[in-house]
Amino acid sequence: FFSGSFLHVKLIGLPYFGGFGPVDRWSVISARRLDDENQCLKAAQDCGLYEKCGALRSEYVLACTKPIPGTSRCSQYKCHRALRRFLERVPEEYSLGVLFCPCTNTLCGERRRKTIVPSCSYQDAEGLQPNCLHQQSFCRRDDLCRSRLADFLSNCQPSTLTASGCLKDSTGLCLRAYAGLIGTIMTPNYISNSSADVSLWCNCEGSGNQWQECLKLQRLFTHNSCLREAHSPSLPQTLASGS
Repeated sequence: FFSGSFLHVKLIGLPYFGGFGPVDRWSVISARRLDDENQCLKAAQDCGLYEKCGALRSEYVLACTKPIPGTSRCSQYKCHRALRRFLERVPEEYSLGVLFCPCTNTLCGERRRKTIVPSCSYQDAEGLQPNCLHQQSFCRRDDLCRSRLADFLSNCQPSTLTASGCLKDSTGLCLRAYAGLIGTIMTPNYISNSSADVSLWCNCEGSGNQWQECLKLQRLFTHNSCLREAHSPSLPQTLASGS
């Protein structure tokens, strides 16, 4: 990791990727003081030390924050593509380390929540949530998204009969399948900076007689014992369980 003084110098001249805005002196001092508590900051530092991780992370941050000419909106298509490149090309000890760093405070939790630049990759430009079943329908029309969703549905199926809470008894498989959805129309994310709870950006309004089916899809993210165990603090052990 960077030493305290070196971290201070480096951050003064770089964007603060936790909030995706300019760094002020108080942010740097606060980050340095909380370094021991902020595992997501440490994961970001590790990523920066590994050239490919740092470069591809900068690439997706730019793609997810750069507005389309003449608008104030990002290109979600380019953002998703850059996120997939990051996850596919960076060793998972770095990429998943940034995504699933354990947090014990809200500063760390906010950095983790903003890792994928949710204002572009996760939320709708107008802030409106689509129906979850409509979202799933669009996903199934795309070969990549359909495949990634199938992996998630298979590998993150919960069970009360296994110690891991997963039907396949592998939290590692579930964590990788969850990460595979990032960069698709079914991109999930943390719902707050105070917990590891995740969800899709959608709701079940207008589901009609498919209400229960919609709730079942939602709950695979919000109330899933397998996924919850996969998000446990011990990332190396989680990944080893799926190797």
